[in-house]
Amino acid sequence: MNNNNQICPWWMGYALLIPLRKLGQNPHKILGPYVSKGMTVMDYGSAMGYFSLPMAKMTGDSGKVYCVDIQKKMLEKLSKRARNARLDHVIEPLLLGESYNPEMLKNQVDFILLFAVVHEVPDRDQLFRDIYKMTKSGGSVLFAEPAAHVSVQHFKHSLKLAQEAGFGLSENKPMPKGLSALLVK
Repeated sequence: MNNNNQICPWWMGYALLIPLRKLGQNPHKILGPYVSKGMTVMDYGSAMGYFSLPMAKMTGDSGKVYCVDIQKKMLEKLSKRARNARLDHVIEPLLLGESYNPEMLKNQVDFILLFAVVHEVPDRDQLFRDIYKMTKSGGSVLFAEPAAHVSVQHFKHSLKLAQEAGFGLSENKPMPKGLSALLVK
């Protein structure tokens, strides 16, 4: 997530919320194997919360969902959606450059979702080091990129950076189509 043209404009966040999206990217099917009651999870690049709200329902009242984004307008809409769904006590929006601090979440997160966001990050090496720092021992990261925007070579380079940060690579592919991997600590 950076300040150049690669970043998804905030107003596109509304298009990411369309119900038709569930046909190809059903949050419960994608996240169900990894997120459960009481977990602390993170949606890095959360936008307006397409995955965040289902994650909050999956973690329940005893869980926590940290939602990280670089765009304040995205997080404002996410917060409103969380209040309307009565999930605002589970969801905590974190703005990059302001309230987001990986050091404060060191070894606290069970699961992190990196869905169609890593290609927008200017320093992927630092991203994976931060993600590794926040992930609990035994925790995992679902990393997926859109094949329409990211080459296989670019995805493999990101996987290499994740492994250099300390992550292992699971043999299980989390999503049958496209570019995805499950990283484990």
